[in-house]
Amino acid sequence: MAGWTREPLEDFEAKTLRDQATSMSEEHELIIKTLLHTGMRADEFAHLRLSWLGQQQEEIRIQSVDTNNTQWSPKSDSGNRVVPLRDPDVIRLLNKHFQKQRTIDISRTTIWRRVTEVADQTSIGKKVTPHVLRHTYGTQIAANGASAQFIKQTMGHADLSTSQQYIEYSGRRIHREADAIWSR
Repeated sequence: MAGWTREPLEDFEAKTLRDQATSMSEEHELIIKTLLHTGMRADEFAHLRLSWLGQQQEEIRIQSVDTNNTQWSPKSDSGNRVVPLRDPDVIRLLNKHFQKQRTIDISRTTIWRRVTEVADQTSIGKKVTPHVLRHTYGTQIAANGASAQFIKQTMGHADLSTSQQYIEYSGRRIHREADAIWSR
């Protein structure tokens, strides 16, 4: 995909990663499952706090943080957004984490390390980064029929053309799968 340094995971690879994370620590599981289900950037996840969860826990409101000793903003104005939260595992993991503390309090470096640790324990055989998980989310929702506008809003893209790339990529992936099936 133009502009992407790494390809998104195939569905079976994402499942393999989720399953492996479940067999590791709660922190590994929380990071992998949340990033795969929300498409959050590593930096956004690092700043996630209890106050970002909607009352019914059906969404995460990514927004700027300005406290006494911390100031953080999403990558762009469009990074301030609402991400639907529907995966029961992710909701359970976030609830469990936020019962102990009100913020994620995991550095970007640790997030990268945890993603790599999980991927290294699988047979996926390619480099997996938090941004690969973001691409995987975008590709999966596009393949499931999400509009470019929905992708733009939930992923925090500044430009609709960025979101359109996920739809185009998922369409090419479907054609590759069909070619593989019919060439047997």
